[in-house]
Amino acid sequence: MKRKIFLYFIILFFCSNCHRQLKEFSETEFLMDTVCEVKIETANSYLAEKALKEVFSKVEEIDKKFGFSKESEIEKINSLAGIMPYKPSKECFELIKESIRISQKTKGAFDITVGVLSELWGFENFSKKEDFKLPNPKKLTSCLSLVGYDKILIDEKEKSVFLKKKGMRINLGGIAKGYAIKKAKEILEQYGFEKFLINFGGDIYVKNKTKNPWRIAIQHPRDRNKFLTILELYTTSCATSGDYERFFMINNRRYHHIFNPKSGYPKEGVVSVTILCDDPVVADALATGIFVLGEKEGIELAEELKISCIIVSEKHNKLYIHTTKDLKNKNFDL
Repeated sequence: MKRKIFLYFIILFFCSNCHRQLKEFSETEFLMDTVCEVKIETANSYLAEKALKEVFSKVEEIDKKFGFSKESEIEKINSLAGIMPYKPSKECFELIKESIRISQKTKGAFDITVGVLSELWGFENFSKKEDFKLPNPKKLTSCLSLVGYDKILIDEKEKSVFLKKKGMRINLGGIAKGYAIKKAKEILEQYGFEKFLINFGGDIYVKNKTKNPWRIAIQHPRDRNKFLTILELYTTSCATSGDYERFFMINNRRYHHIFNPKSGYPKEGVVSVTILCDDPVVADALATGIFVLGEKEGIELAEELKISCIIVSEKHNKLYIHTTKDLKNKNFDL
């Protein structure tokens, strides 16, 4: 009996000691025109460092494929707009197809063809810009004829993409971070990590099989020193789109990067949207799409898709909260 108790004590001590050896390993890099951070909690430093290296290598690869450089696949598609189809990589082809699917689901509120608007307003490569000005109204009207996801032709047999009109530009900025997070998540899961956090410019994926959840603070859209709320999450994605990160002010008016594809102007009335769902790609795109839809249609769509949603709207400088039913009892600090 004493021997059994002694062995039991050794096992408990060993397990407790292993638990104390768990450490947090993290890395931060600037990719995809934003700050990308990954945190892993594990006792194996070798695997953590190897995984972090693999994750950021993959994100860099995605950035090159979907970014703004002349060598990116997106720029190759754009350069051939109105001329001929382009056969991109399988992952680029599939992501464009997913973008169109979400465009259909949001009735065009999410639309990757707003790339021409992003360029006109000066939001492409935003971190490198210093001077901003309002676009010429005639140019803006002309650009609107180049906007519309229905002008993207997908050839399933040839696996090619064709933009119908010359001058069209697609921009995967509203979905590419979610895709990068999905790929990073898959890599970390292949290594067997049970607790990690991926944060790419406010788009987040967390995994946690322990009893203690990740505590994720949602930024207050008008006060950088405050949080709107804190979410306790285990395994899910959390994506937020807001008018407070990429914007410029002219005559005390805010102009941001989330455009209404129908008007060509930044969407007004909504200041922040947070989406919670399993798929980081869907979360990223819907945060933008629901932002453009607005609070009423946005919440209706979220309920239909059975995802959690927080919308902050603004009227006469006053903020209002709108949520899906599952978050009605959540406390918010406005």
